[in-house]
Amino acid sequence: MHRRGFTLFEICLALGIALMLISMAVPSLQSFLNNQEQKKSFERFDALVRQAQSLAVSERRSYLMIWEKSGIVLRPEQPASKVEAKGKNSLQLGKNETCTIDFPAALMKKPVSKWIFWPSGTCETAVITFTGNGTAWEAEYDPLTVRATVSDHEKK
Repeated sequence: MHRRGFTLFEICLALGIALMLISMAVPSLQSFLNNQEQKKSFERFDALVRQAQSLAVSERRSYLMIWEKSGIVLRPEQPASKVEAKGKNSLQLGKNETCTIDFPAALMKKPVSKWIFWPSGTCETAVITFTGNGTAWEAEYDPLTVRATVSDHEKK
């Protein structure tokens, strides 16, 4: 009498191969998810930059992105009312998120954390560093095109 089925050795071999394949796939999946989170956080910030540039050009007045404790606020340089002084839009930072700005061409050592967008649609060269939720990136914005060159940033 011959029984059909798998031997214990065959089952262990199949499980071993499956575990090996899963162990190779998990780091790739984690890397993919981190890249998606990184992209999402940059796109959130870049949308506020695009809005600042667009408002400065369309309204023909300078706009500021101001770094505050809870996030980044977008408002006109010279608000016409109290409502405008509070800001048109903002980017709220999460509990574990930080976003800093540096001005490589600044003459002062620690300039104020305000980034201006002029009515011409240009801005000062700025380097933005973001860390949070397991992701980190650094973006250098060109003053003429206001386009970013993004690179991964080592989390410290």
